[in-house]
Amino acid sequence: MKKDYTDDSWVNENEWKYGKNDELGAMNQLTDASVLKAIALIKKGTVYDLETVRFKGMNIWDGHAGYEIISYASPSKRRALKNTDASNQMNWYKEGEWMDDEHNAPKYHMGCNTEVVIGPMHIGTHIDALCHWTTGEDDHWYNGYTEKEYGSSMGPTKCDASKIPPMIMRGVMLDIAAWKQMEHLPLDYIISAEDCEKCMEWEGVKIQPGDAVMLRTGNGWPDEKTRGAGLGISAARYLVEECKAILIGDDKACLDGQNEDGSMSVPHHPQPVHHYLLIQQGIHILEYVQLEELSRDKVYEFCFINCSPKFKNATGVPTRPIAIV
Repeated sequence: MKKDYTDDSWVNENEWKYGKNDELGAMNQLTDASVLKAIALIKKGTVYDLETVRFKGMNIWDGHAGYEIISYASPSKRRALKNTDASNQMNWYKEGEWMDDEHNAPKYHMGCNTEVVIGPMHIGTHIDALCHWTTGEDDHWYNGYTEKEYGSSMGPTKCDASKIPPMIMRGVMLDIAAWKQMEHLPLDYIISAEDCEKCMEWEGVKIQPGDAVMLRTGNGWPDEKTRGAGLGISAARYLVEECKAILIGDDKACLDGQNEDGSMSVPHHPQPVHHYLLIQQGIHILEYVQLEELSRDKVYEFCFINCSPKFKNATGVPTRPIAIV
């Protein structure tokens, strides 16, 4: 380890080096060559799905609205529209092109199931956009974009989720729980830089510049035993400044580790790792990543792929990352 990552020098060290209009942050480092290098890791064609299942009433982080899936069309509901004034597009029993006049019924008796989903973006497997967290009296996020100048009634207009690019890169999982021979980390465990370094040695892998790093605490979905165990500021700095990772995630609702009393790895700071990664380093965060199958098969290196929906003005978005070996 090259230096001590526990000091507070990080607070004023912004890596805003891609120009005043940049909205990609560390994703600027993705290149054609790095994509080809990641794809070359695929030898067997085995795919690991890293997304959680989503369902009505699923676990949510404190302060977020509930998650609802509401069905508003089904075959039986279509039939119930018979003899109503609903339009021909909805009421297939109404006089019109869908009807077989001879039998006074729809010719093909087609049905349809569809629904509306209501819920926050930051639950289940999701990726944080670079506008998710702000700091300072001017409420700025990555690259110095301020709420006053780039906020709107619809949400942030800079660094929103629609700007998150497709990601194909080398991935490394640090199975911290397995390295420590635990089913899951203790409730108040904050992962350190030393933990990351020793876990790499135990796994026999080395994080390379441009990698995605996923950390397994064993506390994740669906049996989330704790929201406490997670990444500390020294580990985040080590992974970025020394290992040169450009994407970081874990298996929990919140990447930041908490002490038993609820405090974080930096005293009096509500989310130092989010502050450091999103705002200062321009590094997106993945949370609630399903890592159990990778852990079961002892897969620590893989081709990592993430393609998230392009939601304009959103501060994060549900996503479905995969690992391929």
